[in-house]
Amino acid sequence: MKKPTLIVPAVLILCMLLPYSVFAGYAITQSASSMHGQIESKVYIQKDKYKTEREQSQMIVNFARDRVVVTNDNDKTYWEGTLAQYIRALSDMQAASMKKMNEVLKKMPEAERKQIMEMHGMGTGNKPVTVDVQKTGQTDIIAGYKAEKFIINANSSPFEELWLAQGIKISGEIDPEKLHGFIAQMQKNKMGGSTQGKVGMSKAYINLLNQGYPVKQVFSNNMTVTVESVKEITLPDKLFEIPAGYKRAGEIQQLFMGGHGTMN
Repeated sequence: MKKPTLIVPAVLILCMLLPYSVFAGYAITQSASSMHGQIESKVYIQKDKYKTEREQSQMIVNFARDRVVVTNDNDKTYWEGTLAQYIRALSDMQAASMKKMNEVLKKMPEAERKQIMEMHGMGTGNKPVTVDVQKTGQTDIIAGYKAEKFIINANSSPFEELWLAQGIKISGEIDPEKLHGFIAQMQKNKMGGSTQGKVGMSKAYINLLNQGYPVKQVFSNNMTVTVESVKEITLPDKLFEIPAGYKRAGEIQQLFMGGHGTMN
């Protein structure tokens, strides 16, 4: 009796031969909680592209094309430029914001002023920050992934509790060092050279993030960022394009003059 012949469709063979990352990106839902309340956001990663959605704004980064798009969804306007132009715009807006804040801080009692500056990581200026990563050996399941706890110390003081999931392999879709370096640059320029930005740009911190994806972060200023869900899914290219019907703003500051949008 002849044994039945197993026929394997060509598409299945192709799926087995090609890297898995060709077919799937990541859709991540996370929340950030602090004394000011809680904000939910979504992160999308696929084929050297990165997108965030939160409140009434979006940010789309195409590393291959060196382009950043930021939107104000309330007014349906957008700004587009290079990564360097975006970082420079953040720095300019931060400088203007810090000038106004310093005027307000001058009028506060010293104790209150010091507390606010410490809470926001202000006042570090150009002072160097030494960063070391402490492995705790503690593990937990967060958003369905096994995560390991690390303590990030800045100048020998605890700065952040970070839970890393090595099972989330974004390196198949995007260069983690490039992504986290860009995020750290944003933090540094948005916060006027704060400790958070300097920690994020340190070699020790980026080397840690290159090993996986942070699914929970507890910062010394009592802000907590937690990943709620992670989906490996093929994302449509349209998701990383400028939304239809949006009009271009002349300057990035115009997106937020009405107070509706927020910088990602």
